[in-house]
Amino acid sequence: MDTQQPRLDPAQHDGTHRSRGAGRHLLERWPSLVGLLALLLNVANGADAHVTAMIIVIASACYLATSAIGPRRSGWIVVGGAIVAVVLARVTGLDATVTALVLGVTSAVLGLLRGADVDRRELVIQALGFLGFSAVALTAMTVGPVPALYLAALAAVGHAAWDVVHFVRDRVVPRSLAEACFVLDLGLGLAMLFLAAVMPM
Repeated sequence: MDTQQPRLDPAQHDGTHRSRGAGRHLLERWPSLVGLLALLLNVANGADAHVTAMIIVIASACYLATSAIGPRRSGWIVVGGAIVAVVLARVTGLDATVTALVLGVTSAVLGLLRGADVDRRELVIQALGFLGFSAVALTAMTVGPVPALYLAALAAVGHAAWDVVHFVRDRVVPRSLAEACFVLDLGLGLAMLFLAAVMPM
């Protein structure tokens, strides 16, 4: 009676190993998938400079709020709260951008009131970033269509670089949030530049 075990084809084994490796890699890059999903949701009906600018205000406000609260792990909770606040603002007829600005300013005040319980240096950096990105974003909301696209692109690509810096530094927000935000910001920035290039003068 032949009890020899069947031999596994090396090519089949190698293919299975590669497939599992690719699946594991996708799971490890779940933040990028989250960022890509958010990007698709925001450009599904056409990319818009005003929406892009508002997203950058929200993103910079979330960085500031997380630095004011303290623990980096609170970053995703802050983002969830910001999304809920913006949705409620739209439902109730309030300005979503103003809501995001209030979130940022309130976070800065909260951070200052917490005193020694918060990293003042990081809080100042995030506050300056919030002011800078918000200034560019708000300007994009008040100018003509083509300049608005370029300014929104500047804000989005600039915040994508901000995400990279914080991912490398591994400070303020979780790396997973910085990665997801990078994909969203860079995608929005490229979409703005594409629209600006094809828009008739």
